[in-house]
This record gives sequence, C-alpha cells and structure tokens, in this order.
Amino acid sequence: MSTALPRQDEEKTLLLVCYTCKTIEEVPFLKERKNDQGQWDQSENPFLQRIVYPHDQKGCKGRLVDIDAFLWMSPKGRKAALEGIKKQLLEGSIGLDILGDFYDVKATFSSDAMTCYSQHNRPKGQCPDYKSSSKILKPDTAADRKEAGLDLKKMPKTYLCDFCPVKSYNMMKHNTEKGYYK
Repeated sequence: MSTALPRQDEEKTLLLVCYTCKTIEEVPFLKERKNDQGQWDQSENPFLQRIVYPHDQKGCKGRLVDIDAFLWMSPKGRKAALEGIKKQLLEGSIGLDILGDFYDVKATFSSDAMTCYSQHNRPKGQCPDYKSSSKILKPDTAADRKEAGLDLKKMPKTYLCDFCPVKSYNMMKHNTEKGYYK
C-alpha cells in the first residue's frame, strides 16, 4: 500500500480501506516531512505502520485514502464518505488491478527491499551492498531466451535495490553530479 498521498495544507485524516477484510480504519495524519513531490510523507507514520501491519501479514488488498478532517468530523460528511467507500467495497472496484498480479509482485519486492533496508540499519546515504550481485532479481527465463536466440549477457538487470529508499539517495547523487539541480 502506498504511503505518500497528494496533500494540501488543510488538516487531513487518513483512512485505510481494506478490500479483503471489507473494513475502513481511521489513521492519524502526520505532517512531519514532505517527499520529493511536495506530498506529506506518511512512510514513517507509526500509527499507519501499526494499522497496516496486520493487513500486510494476511496479504490483503486495499488503499490509503486521505479526506479533509473537517468533512470527516461532520456527521453528514462522514456519512457521505462512508457511503461512497462502501459502494466501492460492495461493487468490487478493481482500480489498477486490471494489470493482474503486477502490483502483488511489486508489493512483494518493495516489502523485501524494506526488510533489507532495515537490516542495514536504514542508511541515510549509501548502502554497503547497493546493486551487488546478491541483489539481482532474475526471472527463470534463461532457457527461453537461449531458445529465442537472445544474448543472456544483454538480459535487463533489475535489482531489489530499485525498490529501496536508498535508490533516491543515489538518484540525487547522480543528478547532482550531472548538474541537474541548478
């Protein structure tokens, strides 16, 4: 589940909508830091992590929604918001799941990358095994590629590191060296 949402400066409330459990949970919204896109970053929100964790363990599908806190606190506003969300739950909105298992795979890679990131004590700069050979994600397609006459050495390389926060550090370093931040 994504933890960065478009933000305005008014007060917000986060709602975790779980399509699997058919639940809606309120999460306190934190305004501590913004990400590169100017959105309030909720990735280190301890309330969010605590509420999302049981859903992640069960492999639930859901989404994080922000709503104007003033609207959420008014009885009419809350009722209207809940009716809209419940309608989506009952009708089974597929959203971007039209691409099938892609999002499940991406979520698994992201989760694995965060585990690795935590094992390296959440580095603020470079990670000791960033894009090392042990972090290459290889599909089991070598035989198919050989049969198709494709060079195995030219196979695209994807690393677990591509799903890690350390990648943003490396991208900033690269862009700074290229002079893109002037």
